[in-house]
Amino acid sequence: MLKIAHITDTHISEEDQFPDGIENRDRFLRTLEDIRSQDVDLIIHTGDVCYPQGCKSIYTWLREILESTEIPYILTPGNHDNVFMMQEVFNLKDLPAKVITTGAVAMKGQSLLFLDSSSERLTMKQILWLKREIEIQDDQLFLFQHHPPCSCGVRVMDTKYPYKTPELFQKTIRDTGRSLILFCGHYHIEKEIRLGSPPLTVYVTPPTLGSLDPAAEDYVIKDHHPGWRDISIEKQKLIHTGCHYLP
Repeated sequence: MLKIAHITDTHISEEDQFPDGIENRDRFLRTLEDIRSQDVDLIIHTGDVCYPQGCKSIYTWLREILESTEIPYILTPGNHDNVFMMQEVFNLKDLPAKVITTGAVAMKGQSLLFLDSSSERLTMKQILWLKREIEIQDDQLFLFQHHPPCSCGVRVMDTKYPYKTPELFQKTIRDTGRSLILFCGHYHIEKEIRLGSPPLTVYVTPPTLGSLDPAAEDYVIKDHHPGWRDISIEKQKLIHTGCHYLP
């Protein structure tokens, strides 16, 4: 069985900077300690590592912290990230890449797919790659990216910061005739959405910052408890997934 800790939207700022009064580094470190207390095989971070934008010193700090856990990890970028800077810091020469933009990773006999949604849209290159990967996979499909390809009932995100090509993404999956399970972030809330048939199941993971008020017109954190998601996969089937919240 492959046990994954999924984190997202850490929005780590420079040291001694506290956007909205939030000690984002402390919340991330506490989340990581909670993850370390669990028996996980892999940490996946689905982007928006930095705040307000990609920063080499922040990526370097994060790399050092993640390396200290001695747990394998993978990152895929969000819209607040600088993809090239992430790759420069994390994808070290002669070592397996830690930042995956468009690609597949196999671990403990399970296959995981990754897409870069930092441009907020699905590109033709990604469509062709995704269709090809789906064709060669026989079992349940698991995809990780930053954005959910649909509205999620969070007013500020649905109106101001949506994924730009949700219909294209959904059609791409629907045309394959296969079901797919997508794990993502971006919306700063916990959510499960099932779309179409065969189903595209979207699991939105809460951020380490705290969760948004879904009814607010602007960015308002309603619940300040840091969150993360556990995912268990065995024989290419989803066995369990659920979210953890820290005090």
